[in-house]
Amino acid sequence: MLRRSGLNIHRTRQVIQRFLSGSTPDRAILSKYPIGLNLHGFEITETTPIPEFSLVAVGLQHPSGGKHLHLHAENDTNNVFSVAFKTNPPDSTGVPHILEHTTLCGSEKYPVRDPFFKMTNRSLSNFMNAMTGHDYTFYPFATTNAQDFNNLLDVYLSSVFEPRLNYNDFLQEGWRLEHEDVNDINSKITFKGVVYNEMKGQYSNSAYYFYIKFLESIYPQLHNSGGDPKNITDLNYEDLIEFHSKNYHPSNARSFTYGNLPLEGHLRKLNDFYTRFGKRSKSLDIKQPIFTQTNNKSFDIVAPGPIDAMSGKEPSSQYNSSITWNLGNPLDENMKYEVFKWKILGSLLFDGHNSPLYQELIESGYGEDFSPNSGVDITTSLFSLTVGLNFLTKEQAANLESKVVDIIKSKVLPELESPESNYDDRVQAIVHQIELNFKKHKANFGFGLLNAIVPSWVNGLDPIKQLQVDQTLTKFKEDYSQNGLNIFKDLINDTLLNPETKKFKFTMEPREDFPKVIAEEESTRLDLKTKSLEPEDVKTIYDRNLKLAEEQVKEQDTDVLPTLTMDDIPKRGEFYPLQNISINEKTVSERVVDTNGLVYTYALKSINNLPIKYHKYLPLFTNCLTNLAGTVSTPITDLETKINMKTGGISFNYRITPNPYNTSDFKLGFSISGLALKKDAKHVYDLWYEIITQTKLEAEEDVLDKLSVLIKNMAQNQINNIADRGHSYASGVSSSKLSPSKYVSDLTNGLTQIQFVSELNSNLESRGEEFLTSELLPILQEIQQHILYGEPEGFKYRLVGDAEIVKENELLLQDFDSKLAKNSLPSTNEGLDSLLSSWKGLTASEKTLVNLPYQVGYSSLAKQGANYASKDGAALQVLSQLYTFKHLHSKIRESNGAYGGGLNYDGLSGILNYYSYRDPNPVKSIETFTESFDYGLKGWTDADLQQAKLRIFQSVDAPINVSSQGSSVFFDGISDELRQERRENFLSVNSNDLVDAAQKYLVDSDINSITIIGDNDALKVGDDWKVRELKA
Repeated sequence: MLRRSGLNIHRTRQVIQRFLSGSTPDRAILSKYPIGLNLHGFEITETTPIPEFSLVAVGLQHPSGGKHLHLHAENDTNNVFSVAFKTNPPDSTGVPHILEHTTLCGSEKYPVRDPFFKMTNRSLSNFMNAMTGHDYTFYPFATTNAQDFNNLLDVYLSSVFEPRLNYNDFLQEGWRLEHEDVNDINSKITFKGVVYNEMKGQYSNSAYYFYIKFLESIYPQLHNSGGDPKNITDLNYEDLIEFHSKNYHPSNARSFTYGNLPLEGHLRKLNDFYTRFGKRSKSLDIKQPIFTQTNNKSFDIVAPGPIDAMSGKEPSSQYNSSITWNLGNPLDENMKYEVFKWKILGSLLFDGHNSPLYQELIESGYGEDFSPNSGVDITTSLFSLTVGLNFLTKEQAANLESKVVDIIKSKVLPELESPESNYDDRVQAIVHQIELNFKKHKANFGFGLLNAIVPSWVNGLDPIKQLQVDQTLTKFKEDYSQNGLNIFKDLINDTLLNPETKKFKFTMEPREDFPKVIAEEESTRLDLKTKSLEPEDVKTIYDRNLKLAEEQVKEQDTDVLPTLTMDDIPKRGEFYPLQNISINEKTVSERVVDTNGLVYTYALKSINNLPIKYHKYLPLFTNCLTNLAGTVSTPITDLETKINMKTGGISFNYRITPNPYNTSDFKLGFSISGLALKKDAKHVYDLWYEIITQTKLEAEEDVLDKLSVLIKNMAQNQINNIADRGHSYASGVSSSKLSPSKYVSDLTNGLTQIQFVSELNSNLESRGEEFLTSELLPILQEIQQHILYGEPEGFKYRLVGDAEIVKENELLLQDFDSKLAKNSLPSTNEGLDSLLSSWKGLTASEKTLVNLPYQVGYSSLAKQGANYASKDGAALQVLSQLYTFKHLHSKIRESNGAYGGGLNYDGLSGILNYYSYRDPNPVKSIETFTESFDYGLKGWTDADLQQAKLRIFQSVDAPINVSSQGSSVFFDGISDELRQERRENFLSVNSNDLVDAAQKYLVDSDINSITIIGDNDALKVGDDWKVRELKA
C-alpha cells in the first residue's frame, strides 16, 4: 500500500519563502557580475543567486586554466579566501602533506623561515591554516579586516606559487636522520621530522588506524596522503620538488572568496601570479575504488591492528569489522539527488535511539559502538554505505554481513511498509533540522561552505550546483509527498539487497604485541638506513643537522612581511546591550536582536551544594537525561523524535565557572539550553520540564539496558581520545594540582574522568545489573534531587531573540519556572564550600608520567598565574604569546621535531601551561620549558608587543554567533565592562610589565606541576617521577 506522507510541502515552502524573501539578492548585486565580463584576466562564466544562503555565486575562468568561485555575501564581514589543488598522492610517503608544510616555510617574495607562522602575529585573522585531504590540498584563511585580507592573500599566493622549498625545510618538516644529541656525534642516530612525528601520533590512534587501513584497502589507488611513517622515510627531496611543479599550477587551482569585500581586488592579485605561468592542459586524474578494478562482486580483507588496553576486554573480543556496499559514483552530476536521499536514509538507519542498526547492533550487545567508517560516505568517486562495529569476537565479525542483512529484512523493510511507521515522523524531523539550519547564524559560515564544496570541486563537480540545496530539498519533498517511505524501500532493494551490488568486508584482527611490532619495524628501518653509513656519512649528517639547528635559532628579518599595527585594533570592544527583568523573583537576561525567527533560551542553576563525591558522576548524569529510557510519560524513541521535530535541539550540562577575581574560587552550575522556531518555543520548555523532573532512573529493565549501553559507549575509544588531545589531558593533570577549578575539571573531563568511566565499565562487566541497581542508580537519583531541590534560589534565565520573540518567551519561562517545586534540600557541609575551604595545591614540584603505549608523547609544565581581572593576568596572556612565537616554536617544533608546542595561558583559571604535542622526546621538552623561564627577562621591543597583541585580539575580536552575544556575563560573570577593562589592560601592557610578570610567575615561582603522557618502555623516566597507569 502506498503511504502518503504527512509532510506539509506547501507549509514548508511558505516557511522557506518567507525566510528568503527578506534576503534574496537584489538586482543591483546581480548586475555587478554580468556573464562574459572580464575582470583582470578572469571571465565570468556564471552568476547565480543562492537565496537559501543569502548569496550570489559567481563562477570565473582564467586563461591559464584556473577556476575561481566568489560567493558575494553582502552582510557578512568575515571574509574567506582559499586556494585548493588536486593532489593525488603517488604513494604513501606523505608528499602532499609534507609539501603543504614546506610551502609555508618561505617564498621568493617573503624569504623568511616560516612566514605562515609569523603572519599569525601580524594579522587579526580568525582562521589561518592549510589542510591535506585524500586527494586535495587547500590553504584557507578568514578575517574581517580588509587590509589584513590583502596582506594574507599576498603571503598565501606567494607561498603556494613561488615557495623556496629549501632542502633544510624538507628535513625539518618531512623527515631526517639526526643524532639524539645534535651536539654529540657519538650519540645514537634517530628519525626526526614534524610530519613524521605527527603521523606517528595519528597512527597511535586505533580509530584512525582502522579507518586509514580500510581506506587503503577499498581504495588502493588513493594512497595515504598524510603519509605512513614506515613510508615517509622513503621520500626524497627531489620527489617533493617534482610534486610541486606538477600540481601547484594555476590550471590545477581552484580559488575561492567569500564575503562582502570587492571581488575585483582579489582577482587582480590572483592574476598577478597566474600570468607568470603558461597555459597547461589539465585532464582530471580521478582515482577509482577497488570496485571498478575487477569484476569481483565481493572482497574480504583482514589486517592486524592494536588492542585497547583500557577496555578491560580480552583480545579475542576486540575484532573490529565492517561491511561496505558500493552505491555508485558521486561525481556523476545525476547522482546529486540520490546522494541526498541516501543521507536521509543513513540518518534513519544509524542516528539516535530510534535507528534500527543502533537498536539491533549496539543496544542488543552484538557490538559496543559503530566503527569510524560507518555511515553514508563520499570519498572522491566512491559513494558507499558502511556498517561496522568495534569489539567483536571472531565469530561475530564473520557473521556481521548476514546480521546486518537480517536487520534490513526483518526490521527496516517492514517499518517502511507499515502504515503505522514512526519513520514518517523521523523524516519530517530530519527535514525540519535542514530547514532550521538555513536560519541559524554562524560566524564561520563562509568557511563551512568552503569545506563542503572543495572535495568534489577539485574532482570536477560544479560547486554552484552543490550549493543549491533548496532545489534538492524541494524535489525531495515533492517526491516524498507522492511516494512516501517507498523512496527508501526502493533504495534498499536496488542496492543493499541486490545481489549484483558489490560489497567490501574489512576486518582488523587484534594483536597484543602490535605496539612492539610497530616499534621493531621502526628500529629495523632505522638500522637499514644507518648500518651502511660510513664515518664520513655520519659526519655529513652531523654537520648538516648542526647547520639546520643554527638556522632554526637564527634571527629572521621579518620586516619584509606585511603587518597590521596597533592602530588596527579598536580601542573599544563590542558591547551587547542587555535588559534584565524579573520573573517569579528570578533574573532573566534578555538580548534583543534579529535572530531570523529563532529563539535561543537558557537556564542556569547553582549546584554548589552537590556533595563532592558526586562531581565525577556529572558527565554520566547529564548524558542520562537524553540517553536513557526516556521519561515517565514518553519513551526515549518518541522523546528523541519530538525534540528533533519541534526544536533545533536541547541540551543539559554542568558548568565549572572560575571566579574572574579569584583563582582559588569557582562555581558549579547546571545549565539547560534550547533552540526553536518562534512558533515552536513552547515545546522547548515543556521538554525541559519533562526531562529534568521525569527522567526514569528506577531499576526497571529498559533503564538498566540503556544505562549499560551508555556506560559502554562512554568507555569506548578513551585511549584514542587521549591520543588526539594528549597535550590537553597532560595539561589537565598538571593544572589539577594547582587550582580547585582545574581539579574538578580533571575529575569531570580529564584523565581522572577517563579512569573513572573505565572503572564504571569494569564494574558493569564484573557485577552486571546488580552494580547498576544497588550502587549507580541511587547515586543518579540523588544527583537529580540536588539538581531540582539543592539550591533554594532556583534557575536564572537568558533569552535571545527579536522583541516579539523575547516578549512571548517571557510568559513561557514564567510558566516553566512556576511549575518547578519550590522546596529545597537542607544544606550540607559536603558541597563545594568544603572543597574550597580545604583545598591545598602543590607545595613542591611534582613530576608524573601517565604510562600509555603511544609512539609519541605529550608534555605539560604548569604554573600558577593571576586572576582574569588583574593587570598581571593580561601581562601573562601577552607573555605566553611571546614565549611561544619568539622561542618555544623553534625549540619544540623545529628543533625537537614535535608537531606542536608552546606556552598557553588560561585567563579564567589563571594557569600557565607549557605543552608539547606528538613529541618524540617529551622529557627533553620539559627541560626546554624549565630553561626558558628567564627568557622573558631580557625585555621586549615595541614590535614584539604589537605582534603578541595582534595574536591575542584575533580571538578576542573573532566574530561570534548571535546566540552568544552577551552570554559571558550570564555564564561566567564577565560583563561587557569587565571585558573592556581587560581589553584596555592588554593594550596598555608594556615591556616592564612583561619582565615583572616573567620574574614573578616564572622565575621566582618554584612550584612546577609536570606531566608527560607516553610509553615508559621508551622514555624510561627516573625514580623522581610518579608513574600513573591507566587501565580498566
